[in-house]
Amino acid sequence: MSATQPGSDAIPALAEVKARVARYAALGLLAWSLLLGGSLAWNIAKQHEITLELATNTALANFNKDVAYRLWASGHGGVYVEPTEKTPPSPWMAHLPDRDLIADDGRRLTLMNPAYMLREMMQDHGELYGIKGRIVGIIYLNPNNKADPWEAEGIRQFAEGRKTELMEVSDIDGAPFLRLFKPFRMEPSCQKCHGHLGFQDGEVRGGIGVSVPLAPYLASEAGAVRTMSTTHGVLWVLGTLAIGAIARRSHSRLVANTRMTLALRDSEQHYRAIIETSSDGFWMTDRQGRLMEVNNAYAARSGYSREQLLSMIISDLDAVQTEESIRANIETVVKGEARRFETRHRARDGGEWDVEISTSYFPAGGGRLFVFLRDISERKQAERVLAESERRFREMAETIDQVFYIADMDYRRFHYVSPAFRRLWGRDPEELVADPSLWPAWIHPEDRDQVMNFVASRIGSGEYESDFRVVRPDGTVAWLHAKSFEVANPSSGSPYTLGFHTDITQAKAIEEALRDKNQALERSNADLEAYAYVASHDLREPLRNITSFSTLLARRLEGRLDGDEREFVKIITDAANRMDCLVRDLLEVSRVGRGTQAMHPVSLSDLAAGTRDSLRSQMEAASATIEIAAPLPQVMGSDDELYRVLLNLFGNALKYHGAQPVRITVDCRADGPEMWRITVADNGIGLELGRGYEERIFGLFQRLHQRDEYGGGTGIGLPVCRKIIERHGGRIWAESDGPGKGTRIVFTLPRLPD
Repeated sequence: MSATQPGSDAIPALAEVKARVARYAALGLLAWSLLLGGSLAWNIAKQHEITLELATNTALANFNKDVAYRLWASGHGGVYVEPTEKTPPSPWMAHLPDRDLIADDGRRLTLMNPAYMLREMMQDHGELYGIKGRIVGIIYLNPNNKADPWEAEGIRQFAEGRKTELMEVSDIDGAPFLRLFKPFRMEPSCQKCHGHLGFQDGEVRGGIGVSVPLAPYLASEAGAVRTMSTTHGVLWVLGTLAIGAIARRSHSRLVANTRMTLALRDSEQHYRAIIETSSDGFWMTDRQGRLMEVNNAYAARSGYSREQLLSMIISDLDAVQTEESIRANIETVVKGEARRFETRHRARDGGEWDVEISTSYFPAGGGRLFVFLRDISERKQAERVLAESERRFREMAETIDQVFYIADMDYRRFHYVSPAFRRLWGRDPEELVADPSLWPAWIHPEDRDQVMNFVASRIGSGEYESDFRVVRPDGTVAWLHAKSFEVANPSSGSPYTLGFHTDITQAKAIEEALRDKNQALERSNADLEAYAYVASHDLREPLRNITSFSTLLARRLEGRLDGDEREFVKIITDAANRMDCLVRDLLEVSRVGRGTQAMHPVSLSDLAAGTRDSLRSQMEAASATIEIAAPLPQVMGSDDELYRVLLNLFGNALKYHGAQPVRITVDCRADGPEMWRITVADNGIGLELGRGYEERIFGLFQRLHQRDEYGGGTGIGLPVCRKIIERHGGRIWAESDGPGKGTRIVFTLPRLPD
């Protein structure tokens, strides 16, 4: 399996690598985000501190300015100014006798203390710098100088010594301000205006507050925060991209490493699977022939354990090679020449076994030899058996009377011809092997074309045979029976021909003599049948005269003959009638097969049914039933003759029966691939066993009973049936289980071709 195409077992590992990289990337992104988020928060906090510090510094500067202004004003006992509508005389200083004065030039003047001056300056000119300042107290002259709750709490803390300064950010008129508030202590210069309130010098009598507007500072801070946010955002994006790039590179490297690891593992597993599941043995040795690895197959075959084998060298196991030849083989393999050879190895039990060795060399690790060892004991045994078989085959082929040969299918090359060829064909086998084109010329001229055409038409059919004549060099003619078998070559797969030639010259001579005798016998039988036909036909004429005149004589002498004379005339008449029946039956036998009706398909079912219908009266007399298995097959034959067979068989069953009602059955079944077997069975008197009656009843004029028993008869019916059945290519016989157990007449007929 390649590293680029992981198998199903690699998918979970690759998914784990991906998940691990994703986790690390997520953790890195989280850490980076927290770092930048923390940095941004810290910088924003620091910027806010700077903003507050700047505002505080401003507030302190203004506070100190106000304090300095107050000290200057109070140090001079206040300031006299011309009263105006905006600056009227302070009603809160009316207790001062010198509140109002008239200058030398006649102008009217009124006293402004520091609080009055600071309040009016803030009212008239505070918009110039936006900073608000005022002096307040819990006890006050002017209600406008009343401390708010925050200021009042601060004054109490100042008075108690818990605080020396208060600062807060709050909204004033909807705008954020930084408020700075410090204690205002009673000083001698303050006694002029406020001494009547009861405060002692150094006592906290109020506070001085400064409120710095934060809007400009917060706007500056917001701009700085935006810059910092943008900078941190850009850094976060760049860091995220860097983390993603690092994650992708890490994923690629880890995937490559994982795939390589899986490939190495799979390769090792495949290597192990191949080595351990192989039926062949395997070694890995060093250049000195020490076994470094063996598989189970070799351990099992040798009988040694793996541990024992790993402590051995090649010469401990090789039963044929010397240490020198083993070293020579190793050096040959080390030079890059693959080696394949056969040897024998020793097993632990002392036995030896044949081994085929294939060796290759790999220079890694100081040099390793990979050795595959195949057990070829069975092959070697088969080779020995084959050699012995070939030896026996040659002995057989060279001693049998038949010619045996091996040739190509087209007979253009003969691989082997047995020595019997010299005796049957009269020529040397080497001559045929040297020139396979000669053999057609050695065939008898009258058979040559027929044989060549036959062979050409049957090549490739698998098996064929024929008879032909050959002409030997001395001019003698021999009849040969040739039989050929086409078989596949197990090594190449291409077919070749095995053939036998048998000398049938003597058999052909005997066959010719038998054919001549059979022809003579057929002529004799034909003459005999013709004689029987003529004789039986001509004999009936005098018999009819004897019967007619004996009957006429009895009629004319009626009343004049005594009892013996009438008996004599009856004997003459009965004997003539019997003689006529015998001649008529003999004539019937001779007529079988002499008809001109051609063979044609005949339905046995129809014939059996017609025969049964023609015997209705006899069946009623015998209380008989005839059961016909349906359907009976069609056969090739003469319907008249087959009708006579069934009529004779049914008639005999109706004739030879006992007291019980007659039951006749007809059935049919296959008798091999080419014949039908028809059985006509009855429940009649049966046949005695062991006396040959089964064959005797088919003899001409043979009866097993007295002449007048069972309705008489001449014994001609079954011989006629046998002659008809045999003429149709079948045979007929009788079967019985004994007297009183019925009889089965069985006959066979050829099947119709498909």
